[in-house]
Amino acid sequence: MASTTRSSQVSDATAKINRRRRKARRSTFAKIAMIVGILLVTSAIIWMVWFSPLLVSRSVSVQGNAQVTREDILDAAQVEMGVPLVRLDVSQIRERIVQLPGITQVEVHRSPTGVVSLVITEAVPAYVIGLSSGYLLVSDQGVGYMTVTERGELPLVDIIHDDSDLSARLMGDAGVISVNLPESVVSAMTKMSATTPDTFTIYLSDGRQILWGSCEDSPLKAEVIVGLLGVSASYYDISSPSHPATR
Repeated sequence: MASTTRSSQVSDATAKINRRRRKARRSTFAKIAMIVGILLVTSAIIWMVWFSPLLVSRSVSVQGNAQVTREDILDAAQVEMGVPLVRLDVSQIRERIVQLPGITQVEVHRSPTGVVSLVITEAVPAYVIGLSSGYLLVSDQGVGYMTVTERGELPLVDIIHDDSDLSARLMGDAGVISVNLPESVVSAMTKMSATTPDTFTIYLSDGRQILWGSCEDSPLKAEVIVGLLGVSASYYDISSPSHPATR
């Protein structure tokens, strides 16, 4: 009787061990299957993104440009067609475009549809310098970047334009003054000129002149001249805005 009991206990223990082993094997197989599945999915994604013809560059869109032509931007961008999107060197595309005169910033976006979008930020002209071939657009930083045939309503500035330090200084100072000029002055002026940084003079269409002086305190000078032009005079000196004078 005791022998039968021991035999039954041994049989039960063996059965439990076998069940544990089968369970462990199933768990191992499941883990292996899961790992293989993950590897297959990952490989498929890598292939689709890096090598598949599905996610490739198909077209280029240009947005935000008004002064620089789409053709010039595309020529500079050199975006390859049929290339996997992730392999496009976005930083190089951006760097090539921003070298174009008149462009200050570029954003490059890639769409799963294959469209490469170029979002352009252009320089804003503050004034123009007259040239024999037209007008040079100049930013508020004093950087000339594009020649146009018409100046529109931008202030015309008569200063030297060459590679000298004086020219660079005058162009920068003219930018500061131009962005602070009241609209009433811009619409009435024929030009602004200077030979030194502290002799900027504005000539109005009715013959009156405004000695602006240097670019310092330009916001305050703008406020002063608006009221001062109401005084009957031919010459307005606001080079020292706290002590304006007329004659």
